[in-house]
Amino acid sequence: MLSRIRLIMWDTFLDVARHKMLAVHLVFICISFGLFNLFGHFSTTPSLEYRMIQDVGLSVISLFGFFIALFIGSTTLRDEIQHKTIYAVLTLPMGRWELYTGKFLGTLLAAIVNVLIMLCVLTILLYMKFHILWGGFQWVALFMLLEFAIMTGMVLLFSLSDSLIVCFSLSIFCVLLGSMAEHVQHLAAAAEIPLLSYLTDVTYWIVPNFSYFNIKYKILKDLTVSPSFVLWAVGYATCYLLFLLAAGSWVLKKKDL
Repeated sequence: MLSRIRLIMWDTFLDVARHKMLAVHLVFICISFGLFNLFGHFSTTPSLEYRMIQDVGLSVISLFGFFIALFIGSTTLRDEIQHKTIYAVLTLPMGRWELYTGKFLGTLLAAIVNVLIMLCVLTILLYMKFHILWGGFQWVALFMLLEFAIMTGMVLLFSLSDSLIVCFSLSIFCVLLGSMAEHVQHLAAAAEIPLLSYLTDVTYWIVPNFSYFNIKYKILKDLTVSPSFVLWAVGYATCYLLFLLAAGSWVLKKKDL
């Protein structure tokens, strides 16, 4: 069982790496070099220039990470269903949940490697220009990887729908709502409408709360991250990923293939 899942995971990762990774990294490297020129007029205050490049660089990685999650998650399994290559796999002595688990882990690995490479590129360029090691890099990397792992797993689940438009729409809606979940909940509470507050509370527990992983601004201000908060975020991400895995396996099992 584990060997079959590992084989599908590795095959999925290699398929994404062959066709979809290189162009993203080249574009990001070009944008990173552009950032150094864009903020060159702050060279008289290196600390400010460093902070601005770091902040904008992380924002660009967040944007790229979302599009990577959207692109990888929406095409990995859907392409196999459309091209009917999935039928050859389903004829093997393998459960559908094993197939989905392998695809799930492969897409997560591809998204994580993409984001990690972009973070490393930004860190290396910052060090080459300013000769400063990025304090708190490990926490930014960990929380961004958790965030984009959830995004990728969520898009993969939505890719089992019959429409690519539905997949994109649900993914974008859930990411936007998950990023603003706490703000929406506070606004609903301030409106003092019981039904609206109840609906927002239910949505708050269903949609992933990405505010748990948005710590880059804390790190940029040199604030510490408590171990309890790290454990809570890792536990939350793990539970939500297991939920997405179970839901996707169930949907694939019920899907008429």
